[in-house]
Amino acid sequence: MRKLVVVLFSLLLVTSAFADFTWTQLNLYQGVNMAHGWADTYNDMYFEVEGGGRTGVLDFYYFFDVNTFMGMGDDPQGKQGSFFTKISPRFSLSKFVPAMGPVKELFVATQYKGFNGGADYYAGLGSSLAIPFFDMFNANFFMMMEHVNDPDDADKTKFENAGFVFAINWYTKIYEMNEMMNVTYQGWSDYGFANAYTDDMGDPHTADEFQMFNGFFFNYNKWSVSASLKLHNHFMYSEADFGENDAMSYFFGLHRRF
Repeated sequence: MRKLVVVLFSLLLVTSAFADFTWTQLNLYQGVNMAHGWADTYNDMYFEVEGGGRTGVLDFYYFFDVNTFMGMGDDPQGKQGSFFTKISPRFSLSKFVPAMGPVKELFVATQYKGFNGGADYYAGLGSSLAIPFFDMFNANFFMMMEHVNDPDDADKTKFENAGFVFAINWYTKIYEMNEMMNVTYQGWSDYGFANAYTDDMGDPHTADEFQMFNGFFFNYNKWSVSASLKLHNHFMYSEADFGENDAMSYFFGLHRRF
């Protein structure tokens, strides 16, 4: 798993060197009342490398999180230094499909999520949309595949169809004081459904999951501070008795953009 993450990030670095446009940001977040799939809510500090860009037909976004950064946090499973990463390449179909109405561009959308002990893979159709009030608004519809242990052979893994995900993300400037200082609103929302693989595992697993992240950033030059709210419903496709799968989480961040 770690080797795959290294390979994917190496490809991103090579791509970035020849890209038409790239951006990179370092984030330090303090999370409060974070949802947990199998335990109580918890607080955690994590360090994140985030970035994206565009080169030709390739539009890409990524982040890499190191959890319980420098031992700061109380993850009930004690995963100090564990990681979570998302890499989302999209390939433009603009040469074949013209812009129509609010649809500025269509993409073949892919995504990889990697974490200690597992990985999810996504493929589907993506779009960039012109939505009033928003400077950037993307919508993707994915089929999700999970990389799981093969129940018929303990030494092997296999891919399981894990349902579908409708994912959106957005960014907009809501107040500008001068050319160096402004306030922005950005975030994302994922709704996963028809997850037969997880639902077949029985209680407390469910076939659907919803998450929504709302971030408000005060930006000065290349520095930012943020306060964010994240909503969870059936976090990690679970409906455990203790109810932390439906938590409301808060995040406070310090950011440096390059």
